[in-house]
Amino acid sequence: MKKTIVSALMLLVLGSCQQDFNPGTNGSSLTVRSGTSFGMCVGYCQQDVVIDNKNTVFTKTSREPAKNPTINCQKQTDTGTWNEIATKVNFDAFQKVPETLGCPDCADGGAEYVEIQLNDSRHRVTFEYNKTIPGFEDLVSAVRQQRNAFADCK
Repeated sequence: MKKTIVSALMLLVLGSCQQDFNPGTNGSSLTVRSGTSFGMCVGYCQQDVVIDNKNTVFTKTSREPAKNPTINCQKQTDTGTWNEIATKVNFDAFQKVPETLGCPDCADGGAEYVEIQLNDSRHRVTFEYNKTIPGFEDLVSAVRQQRNAFADCK
């Protein structure tokens, strides 16, 4: 009986230390941004996606807006997609990643970024196009998938 009580108390104490991150239900505001850019480019050289628990907004921009006006497309963020992305966010660990990895857009190889904003804090990591952020491969893949879902945006 004594062991059962001690075990129950230990579970209660450990359970109270666990921080479940559930944006939107615990008062936290989470936004994930991702994009690509190419320095030596003609046409739409930059693509960005902004994802939160309500909307996903995609933007294509050009260095020559008179020839290629900015294009925006938007859709409601699917709850399943949002939960998949939000569960891959570890903001404390992400903040420890350097702001630049490798040599983004060197020799016109392109640059890619992922930015996480949690409430008023934000951290952006820029890295070589089509590479990834060590430890955050699943997050990079998930936001790329959302950005690529707008391939037909015109």
